[in-house]
Amino acid sequence: MNLNEIYNFEYLKNEAEELVKDTLAKEMKRDKTICDCQDCILDIVGFTLNNIKPLYKTSLKGGLYTNIPDEKYLEALKKTLKQAIEKIKANPSHN
Repeated sequence: MNLNEIYNFEYLKNEAEELVKDTLAKEMKRDKTICDCQDCILDIVGFTLNNIKPLYKTSLKGGLYTNIPDEKYLEALKKTLKQAIEKIKANPSHN
């Protein structure tokens, strides 16, 4: 049985992904040494998402109800993102 043929998973969303991308965009404005190539950005976002708690939400109406994560979660996200940035800076996949 293929669940993708039966159910619409477009209603399932990891809100952490948008938080990571928004936080990275702010960090890139601040730190001009972050490589902005496709490989590095995807590596940074992927590393961060693999190392923080996911925030999956669903809505059958198509719109997501946004719950603002607590300050502890946001700090952990920022710390993990900074680790990802430093790791990818040291070992970029494009070289």
